Amino acid sequence: MKDVLYVAKIVENTIVDGEGFRTSLYLSGCDICCDGCHNKGIWDINSGHAMEINRVFEKITACFTNITFIGGEPMLQAPSLTILARKIKKYTTKNIWLYSGHTYEEIIVNKEYLRLLKYCDVLVDGKYESNFFQNNLRFKGSSNQRIIDIKKTLYTGEIILWQGEFDFFRKTI
Repeated sequence: MKDVLYVAKIVENTIVDGEGFRTSLYLSGCDICCDGCHNKGIWDINSGHAMEINRVFEKITACFTNITFIGGEPMLQAPSLTILARKIKKYTTKNIWLYSGHTYEEIIVNKEYLRLLKYCDVLVDGKYESNFFQNNLRFKGSSNQRIIDIKKTLYTGEIILWQGEFDFFRKTI
């Protein structure tokens, strides 16, 4: 059903799923099932509960925070998530981060995934790979993953890595 999302949990005021304070929408269901995943309990789409998109919108936009779509694997619910993302962009000024085990290259060749991607601002892509784990990585679990500035990447046609607001200061010190 396109008007429903399967939600594992909603975490408000988090600082680990993207830059700044965020509300993270954890979606149930995963088709990638990475070794070492810390969200194995939500791999089954039925581990979450069905929520109407309008209810999810109300819940995740009620706070001042920006939004993160994470899972599980959000792309499993791309059509419904696209409706939600479109609504967020139409009625708020919030930015959207999207975490996916699929790579950017895999996403752009899938029409449903690409529709969703166009409403998002930042993509953290790629499978979590425990042999590339480093505990000092910002906003990703393994060094093979990329944090991509979606707007710049789609505009230029080349992958442009995201530069956080504080990166400028780090480089000049």
